[in-house]
Amino acid sequence: MSTSRSASTFKVNIPAGPLWSNAEAQKNAPFIAAAHLGKFTGQWKTVVENEMSVIEIELPTEPTGTSEYTMDVLAGPLWNNDDAKEKCPAICASYGGTWNGHWRTVVEGKMSVCGCTFKF
Repeated sequence: MSTSRSASTFKVNIPAGPLWSNAEAQKNAPFIAAAHLGKFTGQWKTVVENEMSVIEIELPTEPTGTSEYTMDVLAGPLWNNDDAKEKCPAICASYGGTWNGHWRTVVEGKMSVCGCTFKF
């Protein structure tokens, strides 16, 4: 009998806006988790009364799947190519993706974006 190693996962809390009840959290959190390529664990909590809740999601340590989608994600100010090469890989990883080598400034001196590729 052969055994296969399952993919490693980890859990993080992500913002979900205000959640007013457990019923609302259980209804909406799976969709929020899926948007981050994760699964809702069923756990959530309010972190700022009447303003912000977080949900716990489980994510794979390695991007998986055969489908790919590329999009720009907010990165704060990036000053040049060298700055982007240093920061974008970690920024894309924080969203669960990989940097595709592209970046651009969207608001001069204030905000840039990194091009990230996601597998699912």
